[in-house]
Formats: sequence, structure tokens, C-alpha cells
Amino acid sequence: MKKLITIVCAFAVTLSVNAQDNTPKSGDWSLGTNAGPILEYVGNLISGVATSPAVAFGEGTSISGKYFTDDMTAWRGTADLYFTSDSMVDESFRLGVSLGKEMRKGTANLQGYWGYEANVHMDNAGEETNMEFGAGGFIGVEYFVRPKMGIGAEYGYGLNYADSNVSLEGGTASLMLNLYF
Repeated sequence: MKKLITIVCAFAVTLSVNAQDNTPKSGDWSLGTNAGPILEYVGNLISGVATSPAVAFGEGTSISGKYFTDDMTAWRGTADLYFTSDSMVDESFRLGVSLGKEMRKGTANLQGYWGYEANVHMDNAGEETNMEFGAGGFIGVEYFVRPKMGIGAEYGYGLNYADSNVSLEGGTASLMLNLYF
């Protein structure tokens, strides 16, 4: 119980200290990645079972970047990388690139955002190579925990074309950690 009270008090102090506007401004750049391993590490640290975060390419790793043309608009791009290899025969590799535009609304430390993007993915499983093309929209939220540092999540929905098939699909993107400079 003491740990829970300490965590709640620390969170309240952090929120009150971060009352200033920590959001990105025109001309800012951002680099981001999946926050899952870091959040898992912090959760384990709180519970007393801390293990170091791992980069798991078998689960996919993405690196994103943004450039803010004004305080509420950004161009964004993402590179996704996924590969596994159980043996020399059973290899799989996936590389994806997406480009889009993001618009924001909000003040202080919490901002909602939405936008559109197009993507291209290449899959290589064994000796077979597949290409996939897509376009869609997204909606998300980002909370700025420190100046120039935010965590967020988003939901995307769009059309994909692969193997002569068109599909309409959506999915929750991973939690993201973004650093601004």
C-alpha cells in the first residue's frame, strides 16, 4: 500500500510540475519508437521484477520521424522492420515505409491528432517476395510527460492492396515514445 501511495504522489507532483506547455512548435523535429519495452521495464521496476528492455525484431520495430510546419501540423514518416530466422531455410523479413500528414488539436500537455498516410511494405518469406500498398487515416492522442518528450497511441484504418486483393482494415498502432528537438 505504501508503494501505491508513493507512486500516486509522485505522479501528482509530476503533473503539477509539468503544468507548462511542453508541446512541439513550428520547426521542431521528432524521433519516435515503440514504447512497449520501456513501459514494460517501468512496470516491472515498480513491481520489483525489473529486467532490461529488449529490442525484439521478431515482433517488429518501428522508427518514426516528424517535422512540424506549424504548431499544429506535421509531416511524418515511419520505417518498420521485422525479421526472424529459426534456421537458414525458414527466414522472414518485412520492411515498410509510410509517409503522411498529421494535424493536431489541444493545449498544454495533452493533444489529440488525426491525419492520413500512404505506405509500402515488402515481405520476404523464404524464397517468396510480396509487395503491399496502402493508404488510410489515423487518429491518436499524445501526452507530453516532460518538455520535448511525449507518449501516445493511435488507431489507423485504410485500404490495402496485396496479392491482387484489396482489403479494408484497421488496427491499433503500438504505444509510441516521441522525443522532440
